[in-house]
Amino acid sequence: MANIMSLKSLRNKTSRNGFDLSFKKNFTAKAGELLPVMVKEVLPGDSFKINLKSFTRTQPINTAAFARIREYYDFYFVPYDLLWNKANTVLTQMYDNPQHSVSLDPTKNFVLAGTMPSITAAGLAKYLVHVSDSSDRDNYFGYSRSLCSAKLMEYLGYGNFYPYAKGDQFTWDEHPLLNNIKFNIFGFLAYQKIYADYYRDSQWEKVSPSTFNVDFMDGVTNDNSIESYLEGPDSDPIIDNYNMFDLRYCNWQKDLFHGLVPHQQYGTSSVVQTSNVESGNPAEFTILALRQAEFLQKWKEITQSGNKDYKDQIEKHWNVSVGDGFSELCTYLGGISSSLDINEVVNSNITGDNAADIAGKGTGVSNGYINFNAGGKYGVIMCIYHCLPLLDYTVDLLESSFTKVNATDYAIPEFDRVGMEAVPFAKMMNPPKTSNGVNFTPYSSLVLGYAPRYIDYKTSVDSSIGGFKDTLKNWVISYSNISVANQLSFSGSLDGPVPSVKPMNYTFFKVNPNCLDPLFAVAVNSEISTDNFLCSSFFDIKVVRNLDTDGLPY
Repeated sequence: MANIMSLKSLRNKTSRNGFDLSFKKNFTAKAGELLPVMVKEVLPGDSFKINLKSFTRTQPINTAAFARIREYYDFYFVPYDLLWNKANTVLTQMYDNPQHSVSLDPTKNFVLAGTMPSITAAGLAKYLVHVSDSSDRDNYFGYSRSLCSAKLMEYLGYGNFYPYAKGDQFTWDEHPLLNNIKFNIFGFLAYQKIYADYYRDSQWEKVSPSTFNVDFMDGVTNDNSIESYLEGPDSDPIIDNYNMFDLRYCNWQKDLFHGLVPHQQYGTSSVVQTSNVESGNPAEFTILALRQAEFLQKWKEITQSGNKDYKDQIEKHWNVSVGDGFSELCTYLGGISSSLDINEVVNSNITGDNAADIAGKGTGVSNGYINFNAGGKYGVIMCIYHCLPLLDYTVDLLESSFTKVNATDYAIPEFDRVGMEAVPFAKMMNPPKTSNGVNFTPYSSLVLGYAPRYIDYKTSVDSSIGGFKDTLKNWVISYSNISVANQLSFSGSLDGPVPSVKPMNYTFFKVNPNCLDPLFAVAVNSEISTDNFLCSSFFDIKVVRNLDTDGLPY
């Protein structure tokens, strides 16, 4: 007999229908920029099918360059609960049932307010004005962080904030927008989460959780805004460093010099502990101590060989397959990539020296589709576009075959598994001590990083020599001595003091949009008017979701 006092299990009878969310988006881009060109909210039960068709042109190119450029459209799903651990509780409106602690006091039974982490349009404007006040707050390429942030805001769909990013002459108090709209910040958080999970090189760049996670917000106030963190003297550490509003850049394609790791193993090298002995007596250690040190080193090398995510580390050490649900990463849905072709444009008008002028134009076509089922998650689908030039090294490159003088410099099979080897600066280039306004002397002892043993026998790099290093550098994507010096010293100008070498940093591996300046007629700067790539994309989006077509009760 049924217990009539028990709660009856009721379920809403939802309608399940298909909807067309297709749209076209024209946008411009610089090399290396990670741009969110599609953002769609995801509801529980949603099923997406996305077809992408895209055509890309370039700005005028000086020559019919021997350049290789690839463009990528990558799709990701970011659940809201990875961005704010109280999101699911708020979205189901179970405000009195929070599952995450907000206090050490066990007598306090918190009730959530039902508002999402937010910021107002005025808050965004004031932030940009604050950042634009100081040139010290340029990014590592010397571009205006405020203008780059305004670009990110526009591409995410938060509106036009460019005027506030150009200095304090255009302030909110004097020039407010039509409405001081309140925005949730899930767009910013999702973008930064994608960057942290898939574009950040975890070997070199430490994670900054505050850029994509707001678990520190207790959610018990109606305000639930981050504006208070961006105002006053205590805001300087947040604003001075990269945060959720910063535009990000992709890394160079991994090769001999841009695929290095900072250490030979995770942490310090494993050593064998020896006992103290009197002077004159040899130090002794047991075979057991040697074995323990060997296996500890093995653990450190396995740990170093991959990402630092829980899922990846468990798979490496335990050799078991871990489901995505155990990972703290957002979900990569798939991607579409294509090459940009540069074709010659010949001006047959006879010039003064009776020669035809040869210029170039670049075009590219992308096609592909993505399928995705949301399951029971709230979140956002985001498509990240980036354009990646493939480098031609025009540095004073050395052929490693001719730097081997001793017999032990050559590969010996028995030593192939000893461990990773150091890659010194001299392996990349051996320039004059002082050239092109740069004193290269401090670089001589620099170790760029570590690579697999006998790396010279296992890979190569693309290079251009002869006239392509000098008078014809606008025919190739040149990565020259000066390019290396600028990235290692984090200086965009050679007119100032002689740069000093700083330790290798994650910025060395980032794609600098200025790398294409020799190719294009217009040099790149912080302004969107200097974007090199003109893209027209059509997102054919069909979604089946548990909503009625017209929303009427008939």
